[in-house]
Amino acid sequence: MREHLGLKIFIVAVFLVFAAHQIYSSLYKPISTETAEYFEVVSGVSSDAIIIRNEKLIENNSAGALHYITTDGTRAAKGGTIAKIYNDASASGKISRLQIVENELESIKQIEEYNNVQAADMEIINSKVNDALNAVIRSGATGDFSDIPQKSEQLIMSISRRQVVTGELTDFSVQKAALNAELEQLKASIPAPTGEVVADVSGYFVSSTDGYEQQLDTADLTVYTPEYLGSIKPKDVPADTIGKIVSDYEWYIAAEMGINDSLQYKVGDTVTLKADIKSTPELSVTVSCINMSKNADSAVVIFACQQMNGDLATVREVGVTVVNKIYKGLRVPRKALRMVDGKSGVYTVSGMRLKFVTVNVIYNSEDFIICEQEFTDGNVLRLYDEVVTKGKGLKNGKVVS
Repeated sequence: MREHLGLKIFIVAVFLVFAAHQIYSSLYKPISTETAEYFEVVSGVSSDAIIIRNEKLIENNSAGALHYITTDGTRAAKGGTIAKIYNDASASGKISRLQIVENELESIKQIEEYNNVQAADMEIINSKVNDALNAVIRSGATGDFSDIPQKSEQLIMSISRRQVVTGELTDFSVQKAALNAELEQLKASIPAPTGEVVADVSGYFVSSTDGYEQQLDTADLTVYTPEYLGSIKPKDVPADTIGKIVSDYEWYIAAEMGINDSLQYKVGDTVTLKADIKSTPELSVTVSCINMSKNADSAVVIFACQQMNGDLATVREVGVTVVNKIYKGLRVPRKALRMVDGKSGVYTVSGMRLKFVTVNVIYNSEDFIICEQEFTDGNVLRLYDEVVTKGKGLKNGKVVS
């Protein structure tokens, strides 16, 4: 009996030791690592800026339903049609559907013309499908949804072309017959317009207004002091306003900053702005004027810009950084930096061994550093290297598990 009891105690003890070892192994890691990634830091003066433009409101007092011919954020020519007016409110939906049907028929036509199977290179065709798919994914991931319909159409076109080449898709007669029948039906049901809205000036059409159109113009830039920008409020626009035309010539960015920061610039300087705008994150601008506050503790620096697109025509407030310097390189945690034999570097995991590589630090922050990215065959830090951030007894060539 005692022998059985002793055996049981021994087995339990072995089990407890094994369990403790497993728990310790899972919780304790001899080293901790993080991946070296490409990173960019902008050094400069940051501000919440206000956009100043010449904007002309578009008004329409005619009765009826509007169908916009000029889409939001696109350029309109002087005298060009912004919208057509219909008595039938359903006309706009029918016209939009007609355009979709026409685009689908045109896509089928292009696919059918892509019939040189012998000359087709499947590697190129597959590459185009992957590129189109990645374009849609990138737009979704970055929140840039405006061009997803166009990129999705390109993806469908690429997939269909691949199906034609591989023989999966050969006959479009049924689809074409259905689309052509729908097209004729739509054409017959759309009434004639009763009028139209035209652009008085050329520029970018924006269907929305914000109430600042008549308060933020370019007539006198010296009025935009910190006090003025802090006091203005939006005003009601006329009830029959259907949008505005934004001048596509020179416009301005008013950035308020401390007086010491403003002293870095003088009228005529050309600088670069980093802006929180997906389509145009970098702007080349010129200092147009500098307006100090009454107590001279702050100033509004006004930058002139000649770049323009749909996003720039729409935005009113935007975060900007006036660039002094841009640091680009590989980002690693600051705690990974070590001194070995008088040289700065980091330990990386190569296979199952530690490797010490020297780095040239070009930017320091409290939490991370940016190292110069070198493209040599030497002992240098590379993109996606696993960098050791924590560990004991680190040395070159040490085996780690």
